[in-house]
Amino acid sequence: TMQAKTILREPQLWASGVALLIAAWLLVPQCMPSRPPVTTGGPPEIRYICRKSGELFTLAATADSLPHPVTGRLTLVPAVFERRSGKWKPGPTLAVMHRRGLLTAVSTP
Repeated sequence: TMQAKTILREPQLWASGVALLIAAWLLVPQCMPSRPPVTTGGPPEIRYICRKSGELFTLAATADSLPHPVTGRLTLVPAVFERRSGKWKPGPTLAVMHRRGLLTAVSTP
């Protein structure tokens, strides 16, 4: 115990410990993978389909139904691509699409 108390009083030991902590503080962020940047943009653009005409539109995912650009009627709903038929079909609400992982940026099938 007497040796332990003597060792703890050594200034070189404390200086080495402090230097090690400073080196770790400087080097660890460089070695660790960085987090992806936070996206500050608006909502992603998705495909909307007109329930009346079947026309496709690429718009910001802001609501479960949007007005048609020409008629003004609320006939546009989020669309999903059905691989079996190779066609776009009306999809679920935006909340359901987000939960299921379907709410992604527009890409061609």
